[in-house]
Amino acid sequence: MAQRLSRALEYLHGVTRRPSQSSSAQGGRTDQGADVELPSVVSIEREQSPLVARARTFLEAGPAGSVPLIEHVCSLPGAPSAVAEQMAKALFADNPDIRRDDAGRWSLVAERPSADWPTTSAAGRALDALSYVVVDVETTGGSPWGGDRITEFCAVTVANGRIADVFETLINPERPIPPAVTRLTRITWEMVRNAPTIRDVAPRIADVLRGHLFVAHNASFDWRFVTSELSRYSGQQVVGETLCTVRLARAVVPGIKRRSLGSLSYYYGIENHARHRAGGDALATAKVLLRLLAAARDRGCETLEDLRGLIRGVPSRGRGRKKRRRMPGWTDGEMTA
Repeated sequence: MAQRLSRALEYLHGVTRRPSQSSSAQGGRTDQGADVELPSVVSIEREQSPLVARARTFLEAGPAGSVPLIEHVCSLPGAPSAVAEQMAKALFADNPDIRRDDAGRWSLVAERPSADWPTTSAAGRALDALSYVVVDVETTGGSPWGGDRITEFCAVTVANGRIADVFETLINPERPIPPAVTRLTRITWEMVRNAPTIRDVAPRIADVLRGHLFVAHNASFDWRFVTSELSRYSGQQVVGETLCTVRLARAVVPGIKRRSLGSLSYYYGIENHARHRAGGDALATAKVLLRLLAAARDRGCETLEDLRGLIRGVPSRGRGRKKRRRMPGWTDGEMTA
């Protein structure tokens, strides 16, 4: 048993070193792809370690100690505590999605921090030269790391100042849909029972996202679900930047009180015949985006860097604001659709 664990530990140390070695060996192809597809837009990369993916799936049920975590991830039942602790640290200590608390228990990071804007030369590209993918997801709740899943996905591609393509699909979440969510979205279990699972549509979603600037209304919500689902089921990692139409609206239409999708749609005279459904909300958000970009140009914004400066100059919503009653999995106030 000790020899087996020792060999496993040596192997796992090799696994943790492999990504940097392989990225060096393949650096030419990776760099070329980044030059063609701007680093600020969405790109899809293979997940570096299947062991990390297994750990994420295991930790979705809640925090766990090193022993049960390593027993599951590495298929090593009866692993001694000291060895399991060393193996867990070697695998997960530097992973941004997994953390270890003071009690020695491992858990998923609730929300992975991400930059809102590119720091590369892509920021100098003209707004008209970029293409955008406007995404909306309906879900069983608000936490992709807590077991909630996507029930409907829609992506609207915007290029050259117009809507160029729409991809929309129901998705079987492989778990029940809470009644409160069904009342809001009108998506029932009967509707998704025979729908494709995320495993079935993940390659298509990856193709739709690749090469565009990711846009959504309350972008962090949709981004978390899309990136976690693609990582979990297709072994692909989504990297890139996001543009939130809520934040953009704060900067270019400061005169309106609320920046919910409904309020902005009313403000611009945009009809949404499928409210709280992925297709209706994504199309409405895409039309709102075009109006917001036009308003940003009126304020002198010609590039993504200009847009970054404009939005950074607007303070975020106050922290002391009274919270409203929430539906399961849905945020409140101006951040709702």
